[in-house]
Amino acid sequence: MAAFMASSSSSSGAATSGGGGGGIRILDEAEVKARRSWVSPALDGDGEEEEDDFAEAAAAALARARGCDVYLGHGGGARRVVAWLRSELELLGVPCAASDRRRCRDAPSHAAARAAMDAAAAGVVVVTPASLGDPYAIEEIRVFADRGALVPILVGLGRGDLVAADVVTRRGEVWEEHGGRLWKLYDGEEREWREAVEGLAGAESAVVFGDGDVRDRVLDVLEVLGARLGRRAVTAAVKAWRNAEEPELPFPRNAEFVGREKELAEDLAAFAFAASEGPFITGVVCISGASGTGKTELALEFAHRHAREYKRVLWVRGEPRYFRQSYLKLADHLGVAVGDDVVSPPAPAAAAAAVGGGGERTVRSSRSLTDIEGDAIGKIRKELARDIPYLVVIDNVESAKDWWDGRAVQELLPRGKRCATTHVVITTRLAGAGGLQGVRTLELGRLAAPDAMKLMKGTRAFGPDDTAVLRTVEEDVGGVALGLALAGAVLSELDVGPAELRRAMSDAPHRAPTWVAREDPALRDNPGLARLLDASLALLDREAAGLGAAVARLLEASSFFAPAPIPVAVLARAAAACCSRPGASDDRPLWKRLVRSLHISCASSPTTLSSSSSSHAELEALVRLGFARPCAKAGHVAVHGVFRLFGRKTGSGQAGRPVVRAIAAHVTGNTTGGSFDEHVWAACLSLFKFEAPAATVELPSAFELARFVTRHALPLAARAVAAYSAYSAALELLREATDAVRKVEDMYAPSSPRRGGTGSRNTSSSVHLDPSAYEDVARARAELLMARARIMARAGETGIAEDHCVAAIDILEVVSGDAHPDTQAARAFLEQAVRPPPPPHSSSDLGS
Repeated sequence: MAAFMASSSSSSGAATSGGGGGGIRILDEAEVKARRSWVSPALDGDGEEEEDDFAEAAAAALARARGCDVYLGHGGGARRVVAWLRSELELLGVPCAASDRRRCRDAPSHAAARAAMDAAAAGVVVVTPASLGDPYAIEEIRVFADRGALVPILVGLGRGDLVAADVVTRRGEVWEEHGGRLWKLYDGEEREWREAVEGLAGAESAVVFGDGDVRDRVLDVLEVLGARLGRRAVTAAVKAWRNAEEPELPFPRNAEFVGREKELAEDLAAFAFAASEGPFITGVVCISGASGTGKTELALEFAHRHAREYKRVLWVRGEPRYFRQSYLKLADHLGVAVGDDVVSPPAPAAAAAAVGGGGERTVRSSRSLTDIEGDAIGKIRKELARDIPYLVVIDNVESAKDWWDGRAVQELLPRGKRCATTHVVITTRLAGAGGLQGVRTLELGRLAAPDAMKLMKGTRAFGPDDTAVLRTVEEDVGGVALGLALAGAVLSELDVGPAELRRAMSDAPHRAPTWVAREDPALRDNPGLARLLDASLALLDREAAGLGAAVARLLEASSFFAPAPIPVAVLARAAAACCSRPGASDDRPLWKRLVRSLHISCASSPTTLSSSSSSHAELEALVRLGFARPCAKAGHVAVHGVFRLFGRKTGSGQAGRPVVRAIAAHVTGNTTGGSFDEHVWAACLSLFKFEAPAATVELPSAFELARFVTRHALPLAARAVAAYSAYSAALELLREATDAVRKVEDMYAPSSPRRGGTGSRNTSSSVHLDPSAYEDVARARAELLMARARIMARAGETGIAEDHCVAAIDILEVVSGDAHPDTQAARAFLEQAVRPPPPPHSSSDLGS
């Protein structure tokens, strides 16, 4: 009970130094287009509708003009960067105003803009080649340069791209080619032009936006402003962003990525960035394809290429049972508080006083749990709908509706006219009518033949006969990129040629496992891929005795973990535990070397791996084969879903219990701080039935089950509510855990009678065991009932809350006694939060 109660409560220097000291050179039209080729839509948007929206937002900011500290001036260029800066400053408590003065439609608007310029302590002016032909931009540059408050943002320009003397004296090649056109557009005085150009050339805090470095340059501008304004909060926030240690992406960039250039350069960017037409959600694209076709690899490559154009890449796991919690955890990265303080009982000392009539009660309004969780989702959507650009990748969505409460996936996506800044990439094997409605979909087919061959060959050269064999292997695995990569890894890491690999596939056993409708059909519909996996394991056995069997056990164990990065030590411990089970071969020495090798592989660079001692070469090849993939988080690996499914379907069926125990041991021995919660959820999903006909894993003793519930299940549910308002998942977990504990509790026949509220028992199946074991199980059920009572009280379901409280009190009175603090705390909660006393009558009421 205590667990549930407790939880309820690139450096800027290089960027700003620029080029040489020769001033700034204006680019001609061709150079501007060439330089702007790197400018992503995250930096330079188009469209009248967007301009109108921006103008409305700017008008709202200008209403506060006289109190602004920062003025953001732009001539229509880099509007999204300006919007990004404005949103960041407002979130950090810095009043600011942004204006494109060319679009001010009346005198009051111009007056407000000028008032903002006069009031601002710093002026950020976006300067493009066209800005030097804009009288408003020239005026802004001059005004802030004269006050020493100019912070220019150079887009399409460099510090050495214009020599002031050549322009203002109308001499030289630069003026003849470039200056004349802009001078005519400017149509102002030469003195003002000279002052503006010299002000730009002399600005020490100029920030040059270059290829792919938008995030760092925005941070540079914020850092300059924080120092200039003396805002320590801004400086601290920038430092925290720069020093963030947690990796944004789950995997390092794949150096072996081949093909898909059209999808990356044209289709995906066009779908994600272009303003959507008709019923499609703006800024959202879905990559659809069968398992193993490379959807995640494509999204990962896209994210690595464009990560610096966004404030952050947010990676969400889309598997049904983990999607909701993974989505709600975005709040941690967005800086949003979405947790809920569930009704907590008073401290035991105060409980006794409350029961005696001396306690005070705090009244809280009840709300629908669905509404509370919906508010949490709404806060995240609101943050994603700001003008701060994020790239959200939702990987491996398997259903159009959430598994916990049936909420549509589209309800979690930012949408609306102002939501085009954040881009969302979804990967899924859903297609056609079963796909995501209202989302543009990019169907991912087979790799082109040259790319498929390159994936298998790598840098090796094969003759015509071997190439023909590889084409046969490609057809056998259905052209699936995952199978092609595995074949290439086998050829590269093992002493095997194409013909031998093909023979091993032919000799592989025919497997006919039982398939469930909801399972991925990747292996069921592709027997060639299954034979390739079997052949790879057999070839590993040939390289080192027992290695193939060890890998198979590793794959089976991984299937009981969550589809998230797994700590190497926990995975190896779980897989090695199967060795000691009856009927398992004793290859523990091999597993000791395997654990050591996995640690080396995950913590070392490719150079270190290639130069390591030959005694571990075969085990290091395990990771290189791709069965276990090193993650960006040190010491963690991930296993592809197809490999996990293969391990589950072809394994011994005995890995579940060791995995649950390894997860529990890891949480007990480490302070995980919630970072391991996904795997604790996986253990709970294995131990408790949920929607399955029976639990996948059973613990052998009642004591072990009770300990898991009190140490892991209850704290997990409490964290889900307190941190993320994930009531649907937490309440379902508590229900399923209660059923599991009750089933075990009903097997016991203690000598002491059981009081009302506990329900009837199936005495025909009861056994007489240790009374202390019964007490542990019964106390665990009491804690579960009290946790459910608090949630029901929060939702205003006082009748259900009362039933749970009464049942828990009856149990606690038997196993702990009337005077025990837990029993008194439960009674106090019942009397204060569930059965509140009527408010005291006033004297006027008594008189009447």
